[in-house]
Amino acid sequence: MVKMIRRALISDIPDVVEIEDNSFRVPWPDFLFKSHLSNPGFLVYDDGKVLGYIIVGSSEDKRKAHLQSIAVQKNYRRQGIASKLMDWCIDLLRLYGFERIVLEVREKNIPARYFYLSKGFSIDGITEGYYYDDNAILMGKDL
Repeated sequence: MVKMIRRALISDIPDVVEIEDNSFRVPWPDFLFKSHLSNPGFLVYDDGKVLGYIIVGSSEDKRKAHLQSIAVQKNYRRQGIASKLMDWCIDLLRLYGFERIVLEVREKNIPARYFYLSKGFSIDGITEGYYYDDNAILMGKDL
């Protein structure tokens, strides 16, 4: 099968949940992913099996997008999959007329923070105690 980025389908949820469970200490349950299926910003990287996903939601005014989650299967990290998903999603957001994308990242998650900085995000602030065991670094990028 050709490697591709596409919208997530209900049949992708088991693979997405597996990636989530292997990526985060407090993973989302499957019903949260199912609730995002109608979201055009729920994309997967498909190589015969889902190897990564990204979920971006929108604000009520449709100008600001919110990166809710991004993850790649452990054995496929550092191969550009997250970058491709992020680039695709940013292009999609621009197409839809969004002006900015924002996110929260764990203060202790240095690799993720560097990834976002490499994608042109800047640090907007910090929210203490955002996570049960960590602060959140607030980041954003104008589109």
